[in-house]
Amino acid sequence: MKPNTDICASPGRIPELDGLRGTAIFLVLVYHYLEQQGSIAITGITPYLQRAVLMGWSGVDLFFVLSGFLIGGILLDARVSTSYFRTFYLRRFFRIIPLYYLWIVGYLILVGVAGAALRARSNSGIAMASGSSIYLHFLFLQNLTMVSFTGLAGAWFSHLWSLAVEEQFYLLSPLVVRVLSKRHLTMFLVAVIAGSPLLRIFLLRVVHTNPWLVSVLMVCRADSLAVGMLAAVLWRTDEFRAWISVRTGLLYSVFALLLGGTLALWKWAPNSVTWGMESIGFTWLALFYVVILLLAIARPGDPIARVARMRWLRELGRVSYCMYIIHLVVNVTLHSLLRRASPATTDWRSAGVTLLAALTTYGIAWFSWTCFEGPLLRVGHAFKYQLVRDVVPVSELDQVRLG
Repeated sequence: MKPNTDICASPGRIPELDGLRGTAIFLVLVYHYLEQQGSIAITGITPYLQRAVLMGWSGVDLFFVLSGFLIGGILLDARVSTSYFRTFYLRRFFRIIPLYYLWIVGYLILVGVAGAALRARSNSGIAMASGSSIYLHFLFLQNLTMVSFTGLAGAWFSHLWSLAVEEQFYLLSPLVVRVLSKRHLTMFLVAVIAGSPLLRIFLLRVVHTNPWLVSVLMVCRADSLAVGMLAAVLWRTDEFRAWISVRTGLLYSVFALLLGGTLALWKWAPNSVTWGMESIGFTWLALFYVVILLLAIARPGDPIARVARMRWLRELGRVSYCMYIIHLVVNVTLHSLLRRASPATTDWRSAGVTLLAALTTYGIAWFSWTCFEGPLLRVGHAFKYQLVRDVVPVSELDQVRLG
């Protein structure tokens, strides 16, 4: 078979990756919207749907792999730039910080202005959290301590640990890529991928660290990001791209093996804090998702790539950052306003409100992208990576944050 030589190492935009990002946010939304109501009696279809999507939280792991691949690719392409650090961090600032900080400040204003009224009208009757547990989010340190948010604060902040993981990765990865040669970078990434599950096992079995904390610490989840970055390193090797184009059967065999293991995790260890998932499961999922990523970009005519190019998935991927941040609060708010109850999907009315929440989440995210995030992203991209000669911008992957 002729190698797929028309695929370059550093394309301007890869639509399949937008679709994979859309898949990630879709998995997370379906999981949260079904699980947000908690366990229910075994009647109707809802319990079966909950079981079917019990690993939808792993959409976050797909986000991690995509971030490692995209950010790793940008850094590799720009590593000789004279404006390497400045441009990278400024672009990350304009992409991540404004919406994220607006979300935190919005909560603080809400607590200050209407905290008591919201508590009186809430379904839980729980006071809205305040103090250091909220302020930690400004520094992306919310994944370093045990905080249990309840009520509206839970919907507002409980899922944002993953943004802390990514920001900590963004802080460290430019230095690693800059100082290590390609060979040493590859060795370092392999060591991280192999060492992360060992670290998780050590923390769980020897130190007896809380399983939730193990599941959210950046050093414990670094394998997913490193897998994506390693794929970016390999993808920039002509020999690897030629090899992967002609070794389709082998790649699909690996995919089948990883799919089998993923189904086993779904059967026996589907939750993120189970022993099977925290020991080797996170690493297994990262490998599973990176093989899907490679198949999507190396085999554009195959089913995985065609699905990833579906318009609605690419559109979800485009606005996924805002959707991820707001989706839980939108669901809680609409159920409270329209049903005077907590989120549920146990009857047609509650399921309809949940569907409305999903559509509203997309609508708000589309507006945010059009009027707020998109313009800010263009401001960030006004800062260019410059070559040593300072005349030609370094080529880079045009990526859009998930988030």
